[in-house]
Amino acid sequence: MRPDDSGARGAGGADNGAGVVDDEAVRLAVVEAGAAPLAAELFAGVERVVLTRSELRPEVPFAGALFDLLGGLAGRGLIGLVVPGAWRDECAGSRSATPPPPAVPRLPSPLPAAADVLVVRDHVNLALRGPLTGRWPADVPRTFPCMTGIYQPAAARAAAGAPVYSEDVVTAGVRDASRLTPFERRALAEAGAEAYSDCLVPAVVAAAFYGLKVAACLLVQAARERE
Repeated sequence: MRPDDSGARGAGGADNGAGVVDDEAVRLAVVEAGAAPLAAELFAGVERVVLTRSELRPEVPFAGALFDLLGGLAGRGLIGLVVPGAWRDECAGSRSATPPPPAVPRLPSPLPAAADVLVVRDHVNLALRGPLTGRWPADVPRTFPCMTGIYQPAAARAAAGAPVYSEDVVTAGVRDASRLTPFERRALAEAGAEAYSDCLVPAVVAAAFYGLKVAACLLVQAARERE
């Protein structure tokens, strides 16, 4: 994991510029590397930790940077999450959905001109495996976390302010956003998801396992190859 040099450690209170839910401020923002400029805009004054796409999609439970980071925060509040995604209508073969016209100005450079900011209120997981799939350590009880109330869109909206492009959206979790499977293409429309991402759901499930809440935002642009 790599702390973002542009991030400052917040005081942890409601006056540090972060969103607040039940008097609890966003204490840290977890950011996919390509979305780092957006996170600097959304979670000003909050420490940001930059992870790669691979680090946000662990293949082995409880191993790697994501689990190390979230495990150290277990049960201790609300985190921000900023990851890339794509509008549903931008996947090949699904052009029926069109995003609403922007109600507020889009973020200035250095963000991509075509980028939109979405606040996530829920997800549907279309991927066939997740971050808790596989062999667990012998001393860790095998269980799946409750996902009820994991998303805190009010905190994300409060943090984002004017840059928010749309109302809260349902996001589909997919295995690889640059290569959707035929099943994922069909299920996107059937599930009613407005956008999709391959980095969101694994991080949220891991956060839920450790008793954390998430204020999640997507940097949404055309699906393409990403390193």
